[in-house]
Amino acid sequence: MSTMKSRVVPRGKLLAFICFLTLLFFSNSQVMGQTLQPKPNEVAYNWKTPADVSSLLTNQINILNQQMPGLAEGTSLYDNTVRRIAYFKAIVSEIKNGSSVSNSLELALPAAATLGFMKEASYTPRITLKALQTETRIMLTN
Repeated sequence: MSTMKSRVVPRGKLLAFICFLTLLFFSNSQVMGQTLQPKPNEVAYNWKTPADVSSLLTNQINILNQQMPGLAEGTSLYDNTVRRIAYFKAIVSEIKNGSSVSNSLELALPAAATLGFMKEASYTPRITLKALQTETRIMLTN
């Protein structure tokens, strides 16, 4: 028969250790949180009126549509023209639905990414979308 000694922690020490952990847990009363503040790089742009934006983009869509017959389908120039047309149409649609000009630029990005919802969203690189959005923002601000 082998004799195994088990080490038992005395109740007093166990109780003291539990009290210590409880005290440690509840003693840290400092609470840290985040406050929502505007993005530091966010600039308030002087946007054109929604009516002016719709008119300007509709004219751009008409100009781009006139260029389409001269472009070879499947080329990057063709895809970029289709992307612009889809993006501009989606912005006009978002404005008609009551979105602000700045929000409509964000909400219309999926249409540009999918070439008017004809191809997968992963087709268009993020940098291309950002460049199109920046170019459009410059066109739609005073």
